[in-house]
This record gives sequence, C-alpha cells and structure tokens, in this order.
Amino acid sequence: MSGNSSVFRSIFRNVSLLTVGRILSALCSFVHTAFAVRALGLADFGLLILIHSLAMTGSTLSRLQTWQTLIRFGSDAFFNKDADRLNRVTSFCVRLDTMSAGAAFVFSLVAVQIYAGIAHWTPHTRLLATLYACVAPFMYTGWAQGVLRMASRFHYVPITEGLTALGKMIGVLLAYALHLSLGWFLLIWAASILFDHAFYSRVALSILKKRIGFRYLHAFRNWQWAGDGMWSFTRAVSANQTLGNASAPIATLLVGKGLGAAEAAVFRVCRQIASGIVTPAQLISPVLYPELVKMRDRQDWDGLKKVTLRIFAILTALSALLLFLTGTVGSKIFRYMLDVHVSHTSFYITIMLLAAIFSLLIVPLEPLLIVAGHLKLLVRSRILVTLLYFPAVYFLTLRFHLTGACLATAAASIAIFLTCLVGTRRFARKVRVLKKQAASGQPGADSPSDKAKATDKDRG
Repeated sequence: MSGNSSVFRSIFRNVSLLTVGRILSALCSFVHTAFAVRALGLADFGLLILIHSLAMTGSTLSRLQTWQTLIRFGSDAFFNKDADRLNRVTSFCVRLDTMSAGAAFVFSLVAVQIYAGIAHWTPHTRLLATLYACVAPFMYTGWAQGVLRMASRFHYVPITEGLTALGKMIGVLLAYALHLSLGWFLLIWAASILFDHAFYSRVALSILKKRIGFRYLHAFRNWQWAGDGMWSFTRAVSANQTLGNASAPIATLLVGKGLGAAEAAVFRVCRQIASGIVTPAQLISPVLYPELVKMRDRQDWDGLKKVTLRIFAILTALSALLLFLTGTVGSKIFRYMLDVHVSHTSFYITIMLLAAIFSLLIVPLEPLLIVAGHLKLLVRSRILVTLLYFPAVYFLTLRFHLTGACLATAAASIAIFLTCLVGTRRFARKVRVLKKQAASGQPGADSPSDKAKATDKDRG
C-alpha cells in the first residue's frame, strides 16, 4: 500500500507543478483572446482561429506520439543509465519527429489551398494562411516532451507555458494599442509557437547530454534501426491520439464552412472555455503514463488497477462539481472574452463541458489500456467514432446551428468513454483470474504484461 501512496504523491506533486503554469497560461489566454477580439472584430478573429486551425490540423494529422514510445521503450534504459539503448530509442523518436514535421508542412499547405478555395477567401487571406502554415512543423515536440516526462522534470513545463503565454499576451496588448491588422496577430501566434518548440528542445537536449552524452545530429546516422515492436506501437498509439486530437480543429473548420468565421469563433471559444475548466484535472495524463509504465515494468498489475480506479473516482467527483459551476459562470466568461452577446452560450458551454468531462474521465483509463495491451480496441473505436463524427458535426450544424455541433461533440466523447470502460472491465477480469490462479497454485496463462510484450514483438 505504501508503494501506491508514493505513486499518488508523485502524481499529484507533478500535477500541481503543471497546474501552476496552466493557470497562468489560462489567465493570459483570457486576456489576449479578449483584446484580440476587440482589436480585430469577431469576423477577423474567426479568420485567425480558422487559419490557426488549418496549421494545427496539418500538425495533428502528421504527428507521431513519440513521447509515449520513448517512455515505454526507454524508461528502463534511462534509469539504469544504459547509454547505448537510450541513444538508439531516442534517435528513433527524433527521426520520426523530423519526418512528421515535414509531413505537417505539406499537409498544412494542402489544407490551406483546399479550404481557402471552398471558403472563397481573398488572395490576401490565402497568403496569410499559407505563410502561417510554415509554423506547423514546430507545433509538436514529441521526443522532447518524452524526455521531460521520463526524467520527471515537470517544473520546466510551467516555466515554458508561463513565458509563452505572457509573451503572447504582451504582444496582443501592443497590437491592440497600435491598431494592428490580422497579419500581425498571426505573427504573434507564430512567435509563441517557435519559442515553445525551441525551449522544450533545448531543455531535453541538455538533460540527455548530461545523462548519456546524446548528440542531436547523431540521431540521423542509422535510419534503419528500430527495436522490436517500437514502430508498430508508435503507429498504433499515434493513430489513436491523432484521431482524438484532430477532432477539435477539424470540427472548427467544418463549423466555419457551414456557418461562417464568426460562428466558428463562437464555437471555438465555447470549446476553449469548457476545456479550460477541466484543464487542471487533465494534466494528470502526462504524469500518469510514466508511473504506469514503471508499475508495468515491476509487473505490479494489481497496484496499477488500484491507482487507476482511485484517480478515476476522484475525477468523477470533480466532474459533478464542474457541471454545477459552469451553468452560472460559463456565459459570463464568454461575454467578458468576446465582448458580444450571443444567445444560448450557457447551453453551448454546458454541452461542451459535458464533452470535456467525458474526455477527462478517459484520462486514467486510456494509458491503462495502452500499457495493458488493449491498444487495438482504442484504435478501432477511434476510427469508427471519427468516421461518424465529422459528417455528423457538419450536417447537424447546418440543421441545428451551433447546438448540433455541440451535441455531436458530446456524443463522440461519450462513445470513446464507453469503449475505454469496456476495455477496463476486460483488464480487471484478467487480473482477477490471474490472482485466483496464483492463490490456487495453478500454472496460469501469461500475465497481461507478457501478452502485451508478445504482441509488440509479433507486430515488430
């Protein structure tokens, strides 16, 4: 029991560190969003959101979840100071991130040209969107985040987020005071992305250099190396995460196509408010996964189940409180941010919060299923839900306005949650069976960890 208590202390200590940065980031985001709307107007602010969503879509569709690969296959090597193994795993992740960055640039450029034509943007707006697509390769630092999480250097995250958010807010306030146009606001957004990428990469390289003497350019010497199961694991977990992460920017683009830039801004801000309310609790995800990997390496599957279910119970209680609060403060936050009155914003935000809460309840379940070898179930459900979600959000938006878009988003989150619940129940049954076999002295089947490792080896 003391082992589980130490895991909880580690999780919530690191979550507290992340929350500090996220609170500062949220406050600065509130300010820079409010002044950006006042400076640009709702229509141009909607264009800013759509242009950013196009670049984000290109980045999301191309990114590989190399941080999970690095932790899963490099955690033992990091703590045992196995320099050769850790160098190989890190180099593999760096190469994958480099390739995904190039793909992000291509995807973003193609998305801009297609969407600009469909939305009938002016040549000037199309040019701004094309230039902004150049920052898409820098929107993700998978391997660097993996290093920080594996090394438990979570204190760098609030520093980075705080400095980025503060710089962005100062830039927006200056742009507001000088009455600058949309292009300058896009430049501010791009600068914040570049700073964030540079800071994370520099810190991660510093950690690896001190630990194993890692050199970034040396990662490109052996392109053919990949350990057993590494590529298949990366491919599967990336498909799951990409489908989930891509839903937000693509849904915003679909709403913008159906209703216009101003309505897309309303939808985006309602979603931002709902996500912001649950953000502190969602920070458990990057902290929990490394701890679960350590427990898997010790084959402490009973303790892993207890930790996951305890965090799930805490988040369930928190979700009920959040639903109660949002009805009173949601519409007020919206009016302060956009300085406009839009009907039914409390309803929109409540539905989007419901979607965010079900996404929140997935936080402890999803890494458990990944570690336990149930990744295929997650990927299949993500594919099915995504194939249904995008046409649903578009046609329901045309039929029921923003209400339809919000309801479609909530339904998608509920569907993924139910899938995770099914997978968790399967895992719990396996653990109970193994405990009974161990108690009776019977030679049982392979443990969940053995099955997961065998699956990885077969896929590799």
